[in-house]
Amino acid sequence: MPVLNFGQPDGGVIQTAFITDDIQKSMAQFTRQLNVGPWFLFENFELNDLVYKGRPADFAVSLALANCGHMQFELIQPLDDKPSPYREVFRESGWCFHHHAVAATDFEQSCAHYAAEGFEQVLTCSVAVGGRAAYFDTRSAVLGMIEVVEMTPAVEHLWTDIRHAAVGWDGSEPVRTPG
Repeated sequence: MPVLNFGQPDGGVIQTAFITDDIQKSMAQFTRQLNVGPWFLFENFELNDLVYKGRPADFAVSLALANCGHMQFELIQPLDDKPSPYREVFRESGWCFHHHAVAATDFEQSCAHYAAEGFEQVLTCSVAVGGRAAYFDTRSAVLGMIEVVEMTPAVEHLWTDIRHAAVGWDGSEPVRTPG
């Protein structure tokens, strides 16, 4: 199995993600309780070509990414009440763990793998940094959804920068805005 530049195996878990109604409060709590940081906050994160449950979608989210060592955490705050995989989980479980993200150098093959396992693909999109993502409803198997993240060089570079920011982090500038 190939290993990505930032040390994770292709197809391996690269992130755990949580949904929240207050991203600022959640970032502070994760930093205080779990030593996660610094956070990279993407307000009104650009999601393109959104398809949710087979239909075009246009929901909005803010998200924050941070590491503690090699483990990346993502916090997602829905910004509207439109149908989305975040609102779906919130209706069932409240603000909570949402998904495991896995790295994919061959996006189509990874998506075909989860579909062949019988998991419903609930979301596809592309992101401004130049990659694609898809969510599969694997809650019955691994207690959360699985997000397949296309590991383009630009996405891998972003992941690496976020991890490097956490190495030896002294607690200064706990929330950063990329760009």
